[in-house]
Amino acid sequence: MVNKLAEQQAENLQKVVESDLHFIGAGANFYHSTEQSNWSRFPVFAEELVSKSDTLIALQWMPRVESGDVAEHTRKVRATFPNFEIYTIPKDGPKTSGYLMADNQPIFVVSDIFPRSEANIGLLGFYSSRLRFQLVLDGLAATGEPNVSDKVRLLQDGLDQNLKKTGMLVYHPVFDIEKKQELIGVVVGVIRTTHYFDGLVKRTATEQDLLIKVIDMGFDAEDDSVLYQSEGWDSSEGIEITKRVTLPNREWLVDFKLVNNVTENERLVLTWIALAGCVIAVLLSYIVWLLVRDKEHLGLLLDERTEELQFMVDHDSLTGLYNRRAFNRFLSDMVEREQTFSLIAFDIDKFKSINDYFGHVAGDEMLVFVTNTVQAQLDESDIFVRMGGDEFCILSPKIDRDDLFAYLNNICRVVASSVYESDHHKIRCTLSVGAAVRMLESEEEILKAADAQLYKSKQAGRNCVTVAD
Repeated sequence: MVNKLAEQQAENLQKVVESDLHFIGAGANFYHSTEQSNWSRFPVFAEELVSKSDTLIALQWMPRVESGDVAEHTRKVRATFPNFEIYTIPKDGPKTSGYLMADNQPIFVVSDIFPRSEANIGLLGFYSSRLRFQLVLDGLAATGEPNVSDKVRLLQDGLDQNLKKTGMLVYHPVFDIEKKQELIGVVVGVIRTTHYFDGLVKRTATEQDLLIKVIDMGFDAEDDSVLYQSEGWDSSEGIEITKRVTLPNREWLVDFKLVNNVTENERLVLTWIALAGCVIAVLLSYIVWLLVRDKEHLGLLLDERTEELQFMVDHDSLTGLYNRRAFNRFLSDMVEREQTFSLIAFDIDKFKSINDYFGHVAGDEMLVFVTNTVQAQLDESDIFVRMGGDEFCILSPKIDRDDLFAYLNNICRVVASSVYESDHHKIRCTLSVGAAVRMLESEEEILKAADAQLYKSKQAGRNCVTVAD
């Protein structure tokens, strides 16, 4: 009975910790899969993650900053946090402002945090100058896996060295999308570990106390390895059972202790319990079935979240179209398979004037409006891409020049005749379109050919289509 209860409690602890690791990983994927211009929306994304966990108390974004970029980075962050200043806390030393690293090493600075409470805002600007953090970075870059710390004294609680260590940090790497081995930042999940263990102390069916002791077997935990210990553990004797909780880079030993030996009255109770074994077996089977069903449900939810993140990697967050990263892959594959196709490039004429006159919100709305208008005229086989700003591309199987010209000219006319209303303003726009048919050209050659035709359309007065001979 004690072994079963201990096993259940250890599994529950494992699931709660793994859930927090998934949430922190989702926070890292936000920076990995979105454009840098959208990073300011991190608090909106982080709010949902932190709200789903009782133990995850904060998410921190620590971008990599080169020594020569510290002043510029400080200036940019102050646009959101006016009092932002970088600082570090050397080992056994006081809080120290400014850049202190040797050999012009880059630093990873807390530049955004959620929730933005007064205590958390005070952490902005912190970077670690300790060798221990450098070892963490080396591990992240080498494995690509998150790193779980030993127990730490959380900065949210203050800088007093006498405060209890009641938390741990989970470092999750963020790599450059194009240069997958280049570490551009770290998302740090701040976890209050005592919340994990307070709920593990239980009483058995015979009203005996089940005490626990959690020992960290991971790196750098030797000096203070006890994460949690029930009151009265050392002075109590009884049955001990040890279970293991496995994390990405460390392992916890969870010792359970049944305080007293079984009395004669308790033996009688246990005898009656044994007679009801068949009923208990059925109930346990039902519980196991529920757990399996819940596990499958969690798996489905994780798959859905993974699909959402994959969509964000290959799609533009504003228009929902494929982005430049996906375009490069499509173009490379089509050229490698020696396909013939048309590459169409277009942009919105004088789009900057729309932003300047009506505002950037109206500009974004206009981009979505043009996207929907053009998409309604495209064939299902076309691949529509937003390259960035007001620049778009289309990969089309149409290779007859006359058919292609008529096809694109129709799109131009539809856009030019369409009107978008924003805050009682009627906004119109036109397109300049250039296209080239790929026969044997390389990726670079076909891109240059389409750009050349786009330039000709602009030289011809805009609002027109030019197709290469």
